[in-house]
Amino acid sequence: MNGLSADLRKTISIASIIIAVIMCVICLIFVNSWQTMVLGILYGTLIAIINFTIMAKAGEKAIEMTPEKAKTKMTLNYVLRYGIYIVTLIIAVKVSFLSPIGTVLGFFTSILALYLTQVLDTPGNRDKLKKLLRRAK
Repeated sequence: MNGLSADLRKTISIASIIIAVIMCVICLIFVNSWQTMVLGILYGTLIAIINFTIMAKAGEKAIEMTPEKAKTKMTLNYVLRYGIYIVTLIIAVKVSFLSPIGTVLGFFTSILALYLTQVLDTPGNRDKLKKLLRRAK
């Protein structure tokens, strides 16, 4: 189980970085103050990867606990992770070289990466996606 979780964390981290780079390239093209937006996206992505790693490791440990202890641990972990998001967003608002909007976009990279790597990568969805892409041509 530990190896599978480590592989998933690595896959999500790499996919999050790729999505962040794509967002940064789009910002280079369409946003006037692209420097602050790019720094915000990268900062938010870093925090999102850290939070995903914390959540995955807590989930691994919770599996081995009794249900009561696991519920308490996961609740505390939830509060900790969202506290990290709040502090990160406050820093992004206070610091002039980070875009709060870019930071929030960065927060969503790990969620989007998880969706793209896990939900869309199932065999049935892969076939549906190929058919959809063929129809679009």
